[in-house]
Amino acid sequence: MSNLGKEILIAVSGSIAAYKTCELVRNLTKEGFPVTVIMTQHATEFIGPITFEALTGKKVRINEYEEGMAHIDAKNSASVFAIVPATANLIGKMANGIADDLVTSTYLAASCPIIVAPAMNPFMYAQPAVQRNLKRLSDDGIILADPSEGVVVCGDEGYGKLAEISVIQKLILDAYKRNS
Repeated sequence: MSNLGKEILIAVSGSIAAYKTCELVRNLTKEGFPVTVIMTQHATEFIGPITFEALTGKKVRINEYEEGMAHIDAKNSASVFAIVPATANLIGKMANGIADDLVTSTYLAASCPIIVAPAMNPFMYAQPAVQRNLKRLSDDGIILADPSEGVVVCGDEGYGKLAEISVIQKLILDAYKRNS
C-alpha cells in the first residue's frame, strides 16, 4: 500500500512508555505511511534515536538548531503531528506556550491536526494542574488520546497508562486522511 502526501510527524518525550511508540511507528511505516520522528532529550534516556531511524529510514532530530530550523522544517512537512507519549512536563509547556526544545517549538509552529497521548503516574495525571493543562489543550483543538487505567511501572494503579497503540494509530490515521 502506497500512501502519498505529507508525512506523519511523531514526537517522543521522556517516559518509560516511549518504547511503545516503536510499535506505533512500525505499524504506520509497514502500512506505507511516511513517518518522521523527533524526540526530546529526555526521551533519549529511555530509547535511542537509532531505533526510530531503523524503523523509519530517516534521521531523528533532537536539537532544533543542529540543521537549520528543524521546528519549521518539521511543521512544514506534516499532515498530522502526534506526541506519543506526552509527559506532564511537556503537556504543561504546551498548554502555556513554552517553547524550549524541538518538540515544543514544533508544537507552537504546527498548523496541522495535533494528537497528544499522555502517559504518566496516575497520581500525576489526577493532579488539578495536569487536568487544567489537558483541558486547555483540548480547548485549543488538540485531539487527546486519553490514557487507560491500569498498573503503571512503579506499581501505582489508575488512569495514566498510555492509550492502546491501536487507539492512537486510529486517531492519527483519521487526522492524516482528513488533512492529506
